Amino acid sequence: MVKSEKRSQKVRRGLKWGTGAAAATVLLAACGSSAASSSGSTTPKPTITLVTNSWEGSLANNVVAQYVIIHKLGYPVKLLDLAEIPEFSAIATGSVSAVLEVWGHYNHYQTYVNGNHEVVNAGLEGPTGNIGWYIPTYLMQAHPELATWQGVQKDWQLFVSPQTAPQGEFLDGAPSYVTNDAALVNTLKINLKVVYAGSEAAQLSQIETAYKAKQPIIFYWYTPQYINHLYSFSQVQLPPFTQTCAALPPAQINCAYPPYYLYKMMGAKLSSTAPAVAKFIRAFHWTSADQNSVAYDMAVNKMSGPAAAAAFVNSHQSLVNSWLNGSATAVQAPVKGT
Repeated sequence: MVKSEKRSQKVRRGLKWGTGAAAATVLLAACGSSAASSSGSTTPKPTITLVTNSWEGSLANNVVAQYVIIHKLGYPVKLLDLAEIPEFSAIATGSVSAVLEVWGHYNHYQTYVNGNHEVVNAGLEGPTGNIGWYIPTYLMQAHPELATWQGVQKDWQLFVSPQTAPQGEFLDGAPSYVTNDAALVNTLKINLKVVYAGSEAAQLSQIETAYKAKQPIIFYWYTPQYINHLYSFSQVQLPPFTQTCAALPPAQINCAYPPYYLYKMMGAKLSSTAPAVAKFIRAFHWTSADQNSVAYDMAVNKMSGPAAAAAFVNSHQSLVNSWLNGSATAVQAPVKGT
């Protein structure tokens, strides 16, 4: 996806990654330790800790970065599952080294980056995040009026479920996301009830079930996300995002989600404690297609994190070299309202 967090936690998208990420961490950390020892260095290199948030793209970023940092730079690396908001303070205190995909969080940015300067904006990651309301394209084709929120307001009966009757159901991910959807259905006067699936995995399971049965469903969703290449979804047009809307209290939000220029952040001290890693993080930049390809390999092709990372690195040598030897990416602060 941010969610006032603004897209706060997309809870780990049920690919049983808890085990997979841990296995990748153990394997690659071991590789890092041997690399450090074989270099003959008398001072062990510090362990780099990367935050993995609860969506596939975050893990895809991390397994590739972990592979490069270990095999090209010789630092041990571990991945830490952590929520979006706590990661700011974790970086500030030095318990975490970096996060490679941050979705906005304007207020926390003001505190930790612009305020106490303990966290550094390490530049744009590459993809632009989009969050919104989606329906399957087959439903949009059958009911073209659903292209806008006014059409949803008119045809809300399509989405009535046993769980929400007599209201329609709007499917969200997890309560920890902090979305605007409950406010939107209220301020736009749409007879829908927001239901939280509990996790991204559970939400995706419900979406897939409805999709395969060609049933009506409306849900919160986002890009980049590899699943968008497997199914055809269409976005519902909400009232345009404005800074006036962004300044409203959360319960009064009445406009679309803003664009999210995904950026990286790292601890202010990383440049001195691990300068090569800090340089790599500043230069790390790839496309949504790159990220989706690694996520797809793990989720659909059932490749382990290390295997998916190795496959990507081996087939993108020039890109990897640009991360190791190139310039830092452009820095852009999150917009207010994210």
